[in-house]
Amino acid sequence: MNMPIEERLCKNVRANLWDYAAQVLPCTENDAIDRHLDACRDCDRCLADVSSLRAGFRNMPVQPVPPLVATRLRVIASRERSRQLLRLNPLGWLRDKLSTAMMSFDNFLRPYAFPATGGLLTSCLCFGLIAHTLQMRPYLTEDQDNDMPIGLFTQMTIDDVSPFCFSKKDVTVQVTVDADGNVTDYSLPQGANPTPDELKEIGNLVLYSTFTPATRFGQRVSSKRLFAIGHLDVRD
Repeated sequence: MNMPIEERLCKNVRANLWDYAAQVLPCTENDAIDRHLDACRDCDRCLADVSSLRAGFRNMPVQPVPPLVATRLRVIASRERSRQLLRLNPLGWLRDKLSTAMMSFDNFLRPYAFPATGGLLTSCLCFGLIAHTLQMRPYLTEDQDNDMPIGLFTQMTIDDVSPFCFSKKDVTVQVTVDADGNVTDYSLPQGANPTPDELKEIGNLVLYSTFTPATRFGQRVSSKRLFAIGHLDVRD
């Protein structure tokens, strides 16, 4: 069923009354609405209601914007403005993404940085305290003469025993050998009371023996070691 022309005209006018009251319509439409309002009392009453509502809205108290909301709105506007500018500059957009990724990675690792650094330093300190006590011997190959010691620490060894003999009781001697393999000192543990002759025989046995010095990280070093001197009685 077709709507009467007057009713359709009133419907179109009432749909534009808010814009008409705000004076934002083109001049031709304003003139047409003016002519219709002069002839239509119902639409004129609708215009009066719209004008009253607009006046009521204008007279409503203005609520101040909370500072936090204002700050958030400024931040959102600033980010949107920056995003729009970055879209026009591909190099700047790539630099911004890289900076964001680096910041995220740094924030991710920051809680673990101090514990990891402390653990690493503690491990290095503990290893440094016990490194001199470690002893690693290489596996011997068939060519032992050309095999180089690769251990962290090797003790001194006796290469050749002195021709002098010690035919008294069994004793234990602490021998000090320098980096060149020379005997610099020897002593007997506390409790041993050798006679002067026995001490002389022990000195001849030790001083005229040849030693291979100890090594630490492949370098010859001075060291001390206990050797047990014993004898066998051979009877016919």
